[in-house]
Amino acid sequence: MQLPIFPLNTLVFPGGVLALRIFETRYLDMVRDCARDNTEFVITLATDRHAAGSPYAKTATAVRIVDWDTLPDGLLGVTVEGMRRVSIADVEMKAEQLLKADVETIAEDKDIPLDETFKAWADLIKSVLTHLGEPYNQLEFQLDSANWVASRMTEVLPLELSVKQKILEINHPAVRLEHLREALKDIEYYKKRAKFINKEQ
Repeated sequence: MQLPIFPLNTLVFPGGVLALRIFETRYLDMVRDCARDNTEFVITLATDRHAAGSPYAKTATAVRIVDWDTLPDGLLGVTVEGMRRVSIADVEMKAEQLLKADVETIAEDKDIPLDETFKAWADLIKSVLTHLGEPYNQLEFQLDSANWVASRMTEVLPLELSVKQKILEINHPAVRLEHLREALKDIEYYKKRAKFINKEQ
């Protein structure tokens, strides 16, 4: 299946939502076509264009448009829902300067119940998403799902984009949770180190 590719400095997981501001003509046309035909496009993490390798991540998320509106600044606001993880191949630039690629669905490992050691995360993500408001408060909370909690935590926490991308690429929910826990330990370490350095200065 060939779908349009939208490289961004953010990402969304299947089951998540993301609000976008659309202003480039090529992406306005893409959104118009996808909304009209009820088709998907792919959000992929943009990488360093000056580094070796691809300028975008090869593991990404196919999304569909669930809402749109004209924003106060006159731009088009679009809300998308993550549908499935996909792998990207054979990318080509079309005449309208829009990237399109062959995509293949990545099979998901079976979801598992959230382990008791992560129950506090379920309470936390429920509180955070409710506080954030639209469009996150429209989600159907699945607080007993390891995959759902890991995905939502990864989306909203202030993690490095490379860490979020790594978690997106992991298949098993339990492994995702463990990788996320290690990432949070790193954040806590650097926070403590920053406080120490500030005191020394």
